[in-house]
Amino acid sequence: MDEEAAPDQSTRRLRYYGVGDLATYWQVRQAVEVVGAFDPVSPPEDVNGILELHNARLFIEAGFVPADIAEHHRQELLAKSTSIRRIVAQWFNDLQDGNLAEKLQGVDWQYQEHLLDLLAGLGVYGRCSPAAMLSALDGAEIQLGDMVTSKRLVENYDTTLRDRILAEPRGAELVIQHHLEDERTKDSFLPASFSPADSRALMESYIDSAAPNPNYLKLIADAAIDSAAGIDARLVVKARRRYNAMIEELFQTNPGIKTGCAVTVSRTQVEPVVSSLNDMVIEYTFSEAWLEDTLDFPSVLNNVQYLFEFAPQDGLLTLPAFDSERGGIEAAIGLIGTSHYRTGQIFEAKDRATLLQTVMYVRYLASKDIDLEAVLRWYFEEYLPEEYGVEGFVFSPSSPMANYLERCRNLFAEMESVATQFKLFLEDGEIDHEVAAAGADQVRYRTIPSTLVGKYAYPTDHNEIRTLLHTLFSDQSSLTYVNEALRGNNAFELLRRKEVSYESLHEYQRPLVDKLIEHGVAENTGGRIHLKNPGLLRVLMSLADYEAVAYYHLNERSRTQVDTMVDAGWLVRRSTLLTNAEASYFNFNLNSVDFSNGPKLRNKYQHGVQAKGHGEAQHQETYYRALRLMLALTLKINDEFWLVDAEKTRD
Repeated sequence: MDEEAAPDQSTRRLRYYGVGDLATYWQVRQAVEVVGAFDPVSPPEDVNGILELHNARLFIEAGFVPADIAEHHRQELLAKSTSIRRIVAQWFNDLQDGNLAEKLQGVDWQYQEHLLDLLAGLGVYGRCSPAAMLSALDGAEIQLGDMVTSKRLVENYDTTLRDRILAEPRGAELVIQHHLEDERTKDSFLPASFSPADSRALMESYIDSAAPNPNYLKLIADAAIDSAAGIDARLVVKARRRYNAMIEELFQTNPGIKTGCAVTVSRTQVEPVVSSLNDMVIEYTFSEAWLEDTLDFPSVLNNVQYLFEFAPQDGLLTLPAFDSERGGIEAAIGLIGTSHYRTGQIFEAKDRATLLQTVMYVRYLASKDIDLEAVLRWYFEEYLPEEYGVEGFVFSPSSPMANYLERCRNLFAEMESVATQFKLFLEDGEIDHEVAAAGADQVRYRTIPSTLVGKYAYPTDHNEIRTLLHTLFSDQSSLTYVNEALRGNNAFELLRRKEVSYESLHEYQRPLVDKLIEHGVAENTGGRIHLKNPGLLRVLMSLADYEAVAYYHLNERSRTQVDTMVDAGWLVRRSTLLTNAEASYFNFNLNSVDFSNGPKLRNKYQHGVQAKGHGEAQHQETYYRALRLMLALTLKINDEFWLVDAEKTRD
């Protein structure tokens, strides 16, 4: 961001935003001016003047002063900040029922958070009555939603706040935020007297109200059953029905923008696959000649892996939702539930594309008298014994005469059977089907083992690796924009495609580049900042794109980089068949182990509680989704056996 883009400090009061916010750095000189002009003999009397002094003190005590300030001047500022702390405390200690409304009137909106914190920290809530305090806060235009972010305010005015929340249906939004919304900027608190029965009754009245917010309805509709929050199955279904009705009404009056995916097969196309964007519809066109030439069973599975891009790189599935796919703007809009699988536009596009590609391929192969489930049977019962000497796997395809409901139930059962067989083979070196039957239970995809020690590497919470990944790959990095000619979606793209010199960087960007240079990711050649160390970059890119690194797919140089980062505490290695992101994807689709907003396909068909009245089309779509998951699991199992075999050759 250009320095000229900094906020106009002449029209806004000083506010301390914290260490990680660029606005803090823009205001350091103003903070010095405010503290320097402070006179303890005649301090300000109005609330905004007092709160501005409080913010100025926070700058000084946190060490945010201009670099050219002399040491003796720093000490003077620190001494004044101590006096400011005393004056601010005295001002708040003078607050009482009789003067609250007058004293708090007109507080600047940007100081409301600090006001609530100081009222709590300096004990004002404890000595002022509920009526006087809440009336004064109302006069200061502080909303109820902001009040409940103050734990001490809620504790001191428990029953009064409970009555306020219950006063109208819209109060349910505070309850929904508290129990169900994730990624909130601040925690919220409900009165101790606010019961689960209160919560349920208020949310039900909100669902029935004239104009509920669809975002909050969706949070209830996708929520996990939670008696402590007043959420039961009937409330969830009621919210879902109201939400669906509102969305249907919306599209009846506003057709919106046409988006989607189309998959076709071309008789004339030479390239195996071509993708294009037609308005907002992604079109994938596959070469019939290519598909015709790859009808042997190994090539069929290769097409799923590489042509349809299920796992084109290092055996890592592209199907899951990854945080890196959700840009800063997308992450900021909408509401995310605490137990939600975090999707986004890119995930939705991938989901549509891979599902339609699966449908297309099933139908194309059927036209050649090939059943894709028969290909899966061949892989487990013939290919594994012949290629890797792995005996004992059994896969039972659906009957050609079965309807889609029966196929769904069979395929979900076979998927769990294969996962169980794989686990037994790794544990015992053989597959005893009686043992498999005796220990039959719901598969825990997150714990399916791997024979490869430390198969995947994941970033830890170490500040260095988190900062490095954010700096290079986040669209919210401060290193994405230098000027109009030097900009990119992220710093990696910018530095790779543009000639960015060190001198062209803004002052606040140089420490970020210094870190990249320090860690060996980049170098200053004089003319430009040049990305280097391909081995390290490959590791970082995999961490950014897939949230994991497949260690045994790496060359020696990249493995050494991973080993070094593990020793430094940046990465941790674990051994499972699926990465964390892949396991989450399976759980999202199949069950409610981790997430409440998934289709829970396995659970519904296992227990016979799938929705009724939607006919064969519903089961047909579920079948294709199940087949996509079964194909993905097969690719992961094949990757495991291939890597084990490759490591034997390597040794």
